Amino acid sequence: MKRLKHPILLAFLALSLNSCENLEDLNVNPKAYETTVPEALMSSAQEQYAIFLNTSSVNDNNFRLYAQQWSEINYPDESRYDMVTRNLGNANWVRLYRDVLKDLVDAQVKIAASSALGTVEIAKKQNKIAILEIQIVQAYQSLVDLYGNVPYSEALDKNNMTPKYDDALTIYKDLATRLKSSISKLDTSVGSFGSADLIYGGNTANWKKYGNSIQIRLGMQLSDVEPALAKTLVETAYSSGAMTSNADNAIFKYQSASPHFNPNYENFKSRNDFAPSKPFVDALNTLNDPRRDFLFDASTKISGGYLGAPYGFKTDALTVSAFNPDIKRINFEGVLFDYAETSFLLADAANRTFSVGTTAAVHYTNGITASMKFCKVADADIATYLLQPSVAFATATGSNSKERIAYQMWIAYYNRGLEAWTAYRRLDFPNLVAPSTAVPEAAGKVPVRLIYSHLASSNNGVNYTAASDAIGGDKMTTKIFWDKF
Repeated sequence: MKRLKHPILLAFLALSLNSCENLEDLNVNPKAYETTVPEALMSSAQEQYAIFLNTSSVNDNNFRLYAQQWSEINYPDESRYDMVTRNLGNANWVRLYRDVLKDLVDAQVKIAASSALGTVEIAKKQNKIAILEIQIVQAYQSLVDLYGNVPYSEALDKNNMTPKYDDALTIYKDLATRLKSSISKLDTSVGSFGSADLIYGGNTANWKKYGNSIQIRLGMQLSDVEPALAKTLVETAYSSGAMTSNADNAIFKYQSASPHFNPNYENFKSRNDFAPSKPFVDALNTLNDPRRDFLFDASTKISGGYLGAPYGFKTDALTVSAFNPDIKRINFEGVLFDYAETSFLLADAANRTFSVGTTAAVHYTNGITASMKFCKVADADIATYLLQPSVAFATATGSNSKERIAYQMWIAYYNRGLEAWTAYRRLDFPNLVAPSTAVPEAAGKVPVRLIYSHLASSNNGVNYTAASDAIGGDKMTTKIFWDKF
């Protein structure tokens, strides 16, 4: 470093002696942007949302644990529903508001203010704004699904540090309006963000399918609360065109280099804190599910079979089966939304007599098949699995059609903790049981909500108190508005 200093200093002096007017130019990087580029803001927001969904850090995302797909081995505090120690409410709150929504909204404002000349460029600009809007809706839906009432109408206003918390159902209805409007404005004959879009590479047709699948999910979340609105949302989205195959899946492709690698690569690199849970592994064993060899490590079979870790208790990692090592891969892809989810949501919709093209049984079969194919299960093994009485729609696990759909959703959502936990909360199946070691605040139940940030009461006390009172208390046992039963 010392050798480098002198040539740099001499060069600087030479330039300054040559012309004082050139001094200001030295502070300008000709290859750097003067202001933040909206495309870069969206790319960053997409990565942050993918981290929110996919990380397994106990400081951020314990949803796989709440859905009892995973168990902790040595430090089971989060499996016992301790939300306070690591302040989980704050971690997700900050990431979604600051790192996702703020960047998406800022990008939208910048693009809206930009000029566009010609029919194609105007259409491309409109596509960009609509695609950003779809992602804004999805992020807000995640916030509501986690907490219930959250800041919305006054959120992200830098001049208002104490925003009010809006009613969760009111937010949902407004999100539905915004989503329908944004999807209708997409021109699939024209592109959008190109390579800055880290999910679809700017393919507007795929964004339309993704947006409609999100609308189906939003509608089904409302199905027990606002059935007429739910029916309209789902049927409109289905007619408009949602995901129809795994080729449409919304996938975030992590890179093989820092800093854009899968967050679980770092989480698992030097630690072994998790294992597949006993409730989940037992379920797959009972069904003789061929996905096991994709989800779990075949070299860790116990007595020739897979054995899950007890839920909520310490255990020896050597006595239970492990994950497929692929999950630890540096560039292991993260699923944001997929065709399997779309199919199961449509199965639930058809089961409620919504008009979605075919029967609940067909959509249910499509969901299982999509999940199996994603796991690279052979066609013959898929066919054998579907013929089992414990899997076939008319006789599958569960006392009714709703529970049969919910059970297979739970399996297909493996490693998609938030959606697995959300589906469990809305459909009340499978019958997950809180461990006897659960914290007292759980009241012997599986959590149905994430508590607010511990900072909320001190930073925005009046509005926090009003929100807490409105939802029935800032507790993990307080149900979100769509969780009716």
